[in-house]
Amino acid sequence: MSALANTRINQMKINEPADNSVEDDMVDISTAAISVIARIDYIQRFSKQMAVVVDKNPAVYSKVARQYLANISQESGKQEINVAFVAASSKINDIQMRCRLIEQLFANTLFDPEQSLAVSILRLAKQNNGTITVIVEHAQALSLQIKYELCQLVDIAKKTKKNINVVIFGLEQTAMEIGQNKTIFDKKTSIIDASSGQVLALGHARFKNKSAVLKNYTWLKISVASLIALLIILIFWFLLTESKSSNLVTLPETPLVNENPIIVPAKTNILIRQNNLASVTDVNLALLEQNTSDNFLVATAAREDILQALMLAESTVSNSQMAENSEESSLIVTTPPVTSKQVKVSLLPGTLNEQYYLNSEKGYVVQIRGFSDLSRLEEFIKKNKDLEYFSYQKSLNTQKFFALTSKIFINKTQAKVAMNKLPQATRDLGSFLKSVSTIKREINTVSQQYKLQSASKNKYRRD
Repeated sequence: MSALANTRINQMKINEPADNSVEDDMVDISTAAISVIARIDYIQRFSKQMAVVVDKNPAVYSKVARQYLANISQESGKQEINVAFVAASSKINDIQMRCRLIEQLFANTLFDPEQSLAVSILRLAKQNNGTITVIVEHAQALSLQIKYELCQLVDIAKKTKKNINVVIFGLEQTAMEIGQNKTIFDKKTSIIDASSGQVLALGHARFKNKSAVLKNYTWLKISVASLIALLIILIFWFLLTESKSSNLVTLPETPLVNENPIIVPAKTNILIRQNNLASVTDVNLALLEQNTSDNFLVATAAREDILQALMLAESTVSNSQMAENSEESSLIVTTPPVTSKQVKVSLLPGTLNEQYYLNSEKGYVVQIRGFSDLSRLEEFIKKNKDLEYFSYQKSLNTQKFFALTSKIFINKTQAKVAMNKLPQATRDLGSFLKSVSTIKREINTVSQQYKLQSASKNKYRRD
């Protein structure tokens, strides 16, 4: 046994009557202490695990620790025992704790205090074949690192057949910390109740963190509340959808959409009302070159008006429907010619600006996006109200395709700078640079297709 450990035992024997007189008033554990010491001895003989003695009262486990140390001193005469007894404190760091333990076990020996206790003590124990016992009081003040090093020391000693025992005494907080780190202490430690000598499992109810359990219950309540709220929202959305569907049943039937749109030539007769607004029926009647009444005035529509009319959802109107609309409408003759401002047929949030590109000799634009679906185009423009754009129509895979671009820039450099200033979400949709000459070709191609289709339709009508 080390000199320091012997001195500590002698001092405890001298002061034991005084200490007992104070502590016996609080708790009488003489029988329990014997049971705990016997349990520790059994664990060291057969299981070779680190023993952890805990209790709620510091006086209880401290008295058991002193009796266990005194019991070792009585057995030291039978065999050589090297004992280190250290009282831990929160003021002692890991390096100081390693130094105190190794200095008690191996006096006047050089060692590295930054190395693990398992490495240092096992290396120094090669020169000593006796039993080594490490006792730590107030183990709740030990860091998790030192606890793990002591546990590792016993585990490696068992595998290398070294007789090294480690017993630590502390509050139940010590067992709670070990239980929270069960992955590294499982099957390497034995927790003993200092009052009864009973071996307790790492997951015992006494060692569960009540605050963590309460926290888990709180998260469970929040999760259930969120699930209920989501369910209510889904039910409300379903009821709202059903309500809208039932309301739509009472609406009048809309005309069927004509899958083959009628292409009209550049100069077409359009019917004008007194308020200068053309209805869906008027536009379709104008495209079919039919008049509903003699009170209409034939006027020439501009190319922009025709393109807007074509972008409208074209529908077929039966002769009876046209007759009813013409009878119910009170129309008067208007003398001024039709302009693009007078015919306000608007499906897109903006109008086509094809003449803007045709009037430019050269330059580059940023094609922001292209759409073949008018509803998606309208949705995009509503979401980007502050975005400055121009538009034109082209043909893509025999389908109408509406392209949104920026204004015209003189060169590629300016256009590229403008493209980089677009919002990141818009750029991610696939914006790129395009020359004005390319746009002109696309516009002229669409115009030629209109002319050919119009000529073909007129020929068909004459036949």
